[in-house]
Amino acid sequence: MARDRFYPMMRMMDPESILDSFTRGFTEPFFGDNFPDFGAKVDTYRKNGKIFVEAELPGITPDDVELHVYSDRLTLSAEKKSETKEGGEDKSYFRSERRWGKVERVVSFPVEADPESAKAAFKNGVLTVEVAEKSQDKAHKKVSITAES
Repeated sequence: MARDRFYPMMRMMDPESILDSFTRGFTEPFFGDNFPDFGAKVDTYRKNGKIFVEAELPGITPDDVELHVYSDRLTLSAEKKSETKEGGEDKSYFRSERRWGKVERVVSFPVEADPESAKAAFKNGVLTVEVAEKSQDKAHKKVSITAES
């Protein structure tokens, strides 16, 4: 499959991937695998004149998500709250990999979008946002050029 062959190269050119690799290089020796992942994993694609953004937000409810759509980008912020209760039972963890905290992402659109058309749905921990591409005005005028002497 072509994607499998070019995926490592495309991943190297992705600014978010570069930043993630850069910060992990500094934090991994200190935190190991326990360093929190502050970004939601996102897929962005175009289909039938619309832009789709799908974001994985496991353990987050739709009420904990704030979403803003602009003509050139989408901003997403959410917070996964810790499930610990005050005065709860004492636990002695052997391993803790679950994360909580604030997640923020800005997703740039490849073309201008119509924010008024935005729709969002949340299912099984995945937020799907659909935004129509802004239609380009096809009206034009042919302009005559006059030569001046």
